[in-house]
Amino acid sequence: MNLYTAFYIPNDGLARAMIKEGSHAHQAGNEEQATQVVYNGLTLQVFFFAAQWIITFLIWLFTNWFEPFQSGGLLFWMLLAFGTLSASYFSGSIFLVWKKTQHQALSATFISVGGFLGIVISYFLGFGIQGCLLGFLIGQTAGGLTIFIKNRKQIPFTSIRFIWDQPLARRMLVFTFAVASTGLVNQIVIYGLVHWALETMGAQKVGLWMAMNRFADAFNTPILAIANSILLPMLAGHASNIPELRKIMSPIFKQSLVVLFLGMGLLFWLYPILLPILFSKEFVAETSWISWQVTGDFFKSSTYVISILILASGHTRFYFWLESSSVFLLMVLTYVFYEQFGFVGMFLTHAVRYSIYWFVIVWRYKKIFL
Repeated sequence: MNLYTAFYIPNDGLARAMIKEGSHAHQAGNEEQATQVVYNGLTLQVFFFAAQWIITFLIWLFTNWFEPFQSGGLLFWMLLAFGTLSASYFSGSIFLVWKKTQHQALSATFISVGGFLGIVISYFLGFGIQGCLLGFLIGQTAGGLTIFIKNRKQIPFTSIRFIWDQPLARRMLVFTFAVASTGLVNQIVIYGLVHWALETMGAQKVGLWMAMNRFADAFNTPILAIANSILLPMLAGHASNIPELRKIMSPIFKQSLVVLFLGMGLLFWLYPILLPILFSKEFVAETSWISWQVTGDFFKSSTYVISILILASGHTRFYFWLESSSVFLLMVLTYVFYEQFGFVGMFLTHAVRYSIYWFVIVWRYKKIFL
């Protein structure tokens, strides 16, 4: 799944770049430019796919990272599934370029359901863990492409062309790099911290720490989906209009705080109940751990709502340095707080990191939020 993340993050960044540039073109009444965004995105998508194939093949050829795939056959089919999965996510982003939010939401739903069905079918057919992963990817791909083919007449995209608009492509690449590079570095740092934690505190505590974060991620998934599919195209169309951005974001920001506060209260109650059920009976969290975790979850969920303004405004340099600083803070605080406070320091790091992240964004855009 680390390979899945490495493939997905650049594609996600490109999809956001398409949504931003396409929405901006629509707001300016330039439909030709919106179509050009899709053509540029398609060209970049093919380039990304080729680069990912070459890099993955070289890693498989010269290292032992992919021991389960030494036969090569399953690796080939998995890479093919990664490519078609990229196509299904790309097709979903096309709907948002032309503001067909309902079709994108349907596409995302079919991708999720398809992935689940792929795992179930692979399991009952007797395939191992690698087969289930392949079934997951094929199922997601089938779900996404099914909706795209069924609703392709809803968008004015009638042919496949590899047309290159250099200024537009440069903006899309800068945007994609800002999102993808920081996302990949964050995954690498977390991967390293998990290995450090396994050696330092043992598998049971690491399992509990990761389980609580995964549980919070499940809560944040619909928030992130709403931010990307609704807020990003809405805000990108008014990227330089501060009064209009304030009119849109100020009530959303304030109302979301109330909703998230109530949601975190529910999470605080659910953590000790669902952790033993969903993960392991040995996962029993202390109240102090849950308190700090929920505090961090509150600020993290809120940043998903408000940080989309950074991307919609095209402030990629600020986003890059903010994300990079957040990753650096994660490394430093994890080591310092664990040494000072023990295991509770892992959850304290989560709370402090995202509260700082949140306050920086709110202060930077205070004329819009407050």
